[in-house]
Amino acid sequence: MSVDTANAKNMSETQRLQNLSEDELSVELVSSGVTASLFVEILRRYQQQIYYHCRNLLLSHDDADDAAQNTFIKVWQNANQFKGDSRLRTWVYRIATNESINLIRKRKPTIDFDEAQPEMADMITEDLYLSGDDIALKLQKALCYLPFKQKLVFTLRYFEDLSYAEIAVLTSTSEGALKASYHHAVKKLEIYLSVLR
Repeated sequence: MSVDTANAKNMSETQRLQNLSEDELSVELVSSGVTASLFVEILRRYQQQIYYHCRNLLLSHDDADDAAQNTFIKVWQNANQFKGDSRLRTWVYRIATNESINLIRKRKPTIDFDEAQPEMADMITEDLYLSGDDIALKLQKALCYLPFKQKLVFTLRYFEDLSYAEIAVLTSTSEGALKASYHHAVKKLEIYLSVLR
């Protein structure tokens, strides 16, 4: 096979994968297993979303970058474990969430995930990579005053636009509990945003 023929074949495979819906991509992964071109397509679709998900949980650019990188290493290593029981996006988000939690535990071994972490709000003003208007920065600071589970649910629902069904799969929590958690997070954020400067 000539180099031109191989390049044309790779290009057509890349285009074919780019044209697949998420469900079709999931079927491809389950039926054929992970290939380099399939992994590149997963990375193309989810890399930016996963970075921002990790960033919302970790705040630090460097930590989010590490967690996102570790997420895709795990996706590559464990792709054969994806059975299609959930959406591919949900599976990747679950890995990213776990990687973020692992990184938090590594950095703060005594962290209590049931408690708010207001000291993390100071990281926001110190982070050179964090940009946004005053309202966005206030929201990021306010999120630090939520317990981790509420912050996670709010982030997944508000920023990532995941459905309650997807979040339920991702967190192993009932939809009713998630809706209550989201509601409590919104109410607390309204209060925090009114007092934070």
